[in-house]
Amino acid sequence: AASDVYKRQVLTRLEKNGRHLLGLINDVLDLSKIEAGRFTLTLGEYSLIELIQTVYASVESLAAEKNLQLKMDLPDKLPFGRGDSQRLTQVLLNLVGNAIKFTEKGEICVQGRVEDDCFLISVTDTGPGISEEDVKTVFREFHQLDGSSTKQKGGTGLGLSIAKKIIEMHGGRIWVTSVVGTGSTFKFSIPVRVENS
Repeated sequence: AASDVYKRQVLTRLEKNGRHLLGLINDVLDLSKIEAGRFTLTLGEYSLIELIQTVYASVESLAAEKNLQLKMDLPDKLPFGRGDSQRLTQVLLNLVGNAIKFTEKGEICVQGRVEDDCFLISVTDTGPGISEEDVKTVFREFHQLDGSSTKQKGGTGLGLSIAKKIIEMHGGRIWVTSVVGTGSTFKFSIPVRVENS
């Protein structure tokens, strides 16, 4: 019985490590495709509300494991968007995943709005925050913050640079505001309807 528990723990760890490695490989492949100019968007109709709800459902258990509150702030209705919903889901998963990874107590809130024919999406956390100096470089390839917490959490430092490229390919922009010791807000704005990538 005890050995069965141990075997399960080892298998769980192997599976987790395997998923992590696959994620890193996919990050690198995506970036190399973007750099080579072979990364294209597959445009289609999507519901931003459904997209955010899908991401919420995907990470809800991760937040619960750390006793973090995960909140959504969405209007009852939003217009249908046109863009690459799979890539936008990837961006939002990266932002929310990072928020959960670096936040030890408090909450993460995902907000979606429409302003001036653009969707404005934000992910706010109550994590350690990012210094003014690091805010300038956080979207660079292979950039990881120098703080020991970021090094311990792992990753290639590619997720945010890929997110930036995906958002820019949608004709949008992505940025971060942060207060050290209080938390961070990552925001991106994209046209509601992207007609060509």
